[in-house]
Amino acid sequence: MEASRPLVFENRAAAGKPDDHRRPSGYCPFCDVDHLTDIIAREDDRIWLMNKYRTLRDTVQTVVIESAEHDGELSRYPREQCRAIIRFALSCWDQMIASGEYRSVLMYKNFGPLSGGSLNHPHLQVVGLVHDDGYANVVPENLDGLPVFAHGGVEVTVSTKPIMGFFEVNIAMPRAAGPQTRDAFADAIHVTTWYLLNEHHGGRATSYNLFFYHMAGKTICKALPRWVASPYFIGYKLAQVNSPECLEDDARALRRLLETGVR
Repeated sequence: MEASRPLVFENRAAAGKPDDHRRPSGYCPFCDVDHLTDIIAREDDRIWLMNKYRTLRDTVQTVVIESAEHDGELSRYPREQCRAIIRFALSCWDQMIASGEYRSVLMYKNFGPLSGGSLNHPHLQVVGLVHDDGYANVVPENLDGLPVFAHGGVEVTVSTKPIMGFFEVNIAMPRAAGPQTRDAFADAIHVTTWYLLNEHHGGRATSYNLFFYHMAGKTICKALPRWVASPYFIGYKLAQVNSPECLEDDARALRRLLETGVR
């Protein structure tokens, strides 16, 4: 397997970039829709546009604004709205992939102060890497694990070999899935994000990430709560995973929500 190279961060391009966590200004560029530029596609209040602050060299960075609701969050939207957001985001991601202009295209979401994001307004990132394979350090075992739930073509597992740890949920569907399966995929993300913020670890998490992958004929969303990063991972690239007993407890609790649809 080819080792990945560091992405080059363009410090000058980041100058003036808004940051709600460190430099709150009270102004949200995503709320100021009339002044948005470089819009690629729109669907109701969902907008796909070029990222104004293109801070990574040899990439094309775009943003999917989920909603006009500044304080929105995936787990709190009505189910149909969450489905529409996931459908729209998947279509943007697949459109960039289909262009053939990138070696790989990454899609992910930051939520909360520990997630790595800078703006609170709900959005996803879709980033085309011109030269790099964004999956170089990811193996199929990272995206599978302890079975939790399977229904309507969607499978949910908890990682026993996580990328970073400690608790990572994998939501998978066939890459060629039809509309009903895609909606079931969105429903599982909807419930899982609620679980991460409200029940996992006593509801202490304030932040999470979603990472999306096309791998082994599947489309997979990895959902994980974010904490201060482990020094074992930062210094040695050593992932950690919760004990089997703890993973089983989380799996049972998440399974109950996925089976009942109760949040």
